[in-house]
Amino acid sequence: MAGRIGAALFQIGGMMTLAGFVLLKWPNAFAWFGKLPGDIMTEHVIAPFASMLIVSAGLSALSWIFSALLRLIR
Repeated sequence: MAGRIGAALFQIGGMMTLAGFVLLKWPNAFAWFGKLPGDIMTEHVIAPFASMLIVSAGLSALSWIFSALLRLIR
């Protein structure tokens, strides 16, 4: 159980480090967020559906990569 929690924390930390590096190196890297076709932006409603699908796919890919790295380390 502790190994699984440690692996999850490793993955989260790796993703946060990578996102922080990208934001420091390229501050306008996420200027597209909320402006894609499929994002609903009105005066009262903000629903970035398409942007969230892309973010979800990216985070899933990063999680898969970090879990593969963990398997190699063990």
